[in-house]
Amino acid sequence: MKYTNRRKSIGRKAAALITTACLLASGFSITPVMKSEAKTPLVICIDPGHGGENEGAMYNGFREKDLTLQIANAMYRELSLYDDVTVVMTRTADMDLSLEQRAQIAAGAGADFLYSIHLNASPYHNLFGSEVWVSGYGNHYAKGMSFGNIALQQLSADVGVYPRGVKTKLRESGNGDYYGVINQARLLGVTAAIIEHCHMDEAHDNGFYRGEGALEKLGKADAMAVAKYYGLKSSALGVDYSNYTYLQYPNAGAPHMQDMTDPEVAQIELISHDQNAGRVLLHAKAKDAQSRIIYYSYSADGGLTWSGLVGWAPAGEGIIELTLPENSTGEVCIRVHNEYDRFTE
Repeated sequence: MKYTNRRKSIGRKAAALITTACLLASGFSITPVMKSEAKTPLVICIDPGHGGENEGAMYNGFREKDLTLQIANAMYRELSLYDDVTVVMTRTADMDLSLEQRAQIAAGAGADFLYSIHLNASPYHNLFGSEVWVSGYGNHYAKGMSFGNIALQQLSADVGVYPRGVKTKLRESGNGDYYGVINQARLLGVTAAIIEHCHMDEAHDNGFYRGEGALEKLGKADAMAVAKYYGLKSSALGVDYSNYTYLQYPNAGAPHMQDMTDPEVAQIELISHDQNAGRVLLHAKAKDAQSRIIYYSYSADGGLTWSGLVGWAPAGEGIIELTLPENSTGEVCIRVHNEYDRFTE
């Protein structure tokens, strides 16, 4: 993650406590258009991330490699209840696997899609929510983006995880996908997506992986996203998603690169200031042509110190209410952050 720092708009007065209403995915209503047709027989490969000596993120006494296996097992059990689907796993125990081996297992099984299961952490331990990484190439991009939006919508609706976006990332050379399992799978003709379910190092997301039954919920949400994407039926569960429709993304004509620019617009305007109660109302507006605005943060002392991140209204603008701290300097700064963790101030 690489932060940039560019000032755009600075309002007056200060803030310490924020109230906001939009932590869930109201911006993720998918316009019904069409669904992906499942090939017969359909083979799905689930890849529990990490394993063996590669423990992944470790926080609060938990190891990512253990959690990914539990989520993957829950996803496997749920998907196995659907008709005409074969589900394979890259690993079922704590073992080392290279990225190439994971892709080879999927390709060897004739899998149509490889789902790599992960949990997240960030360098500054301030990010929260779920994200999906997909290939930037051709029909792998189309399939990945189409599935990824369903997955984030499902995690939001069923579990309550904030959606950080479906994203691509290419190598600096521009030759290939940045994430190895996605790139290796693509080279073998298999579409892959990395599902980062939540952040292990941020308090917002603690309950999503630490609570009783939490990992089971994540796995079931993943399975339902797959079922909706392929229009599957389950006699055992009594559900039929054959008529489920969603936005189908087009193939990427040229490799779809990550957003490498800051948001273009970050503006705030003072609406009111109640000095006795210490409250400030601001009208805030933000825009990014290449990716969604997903967070904002604020400073009550002219940018010397900053709040934690807060979910941004998907409409692009809204009202922010701030409660002034006693040590306020009277200068409020707002940063708006996009899906690629770049911000404008």
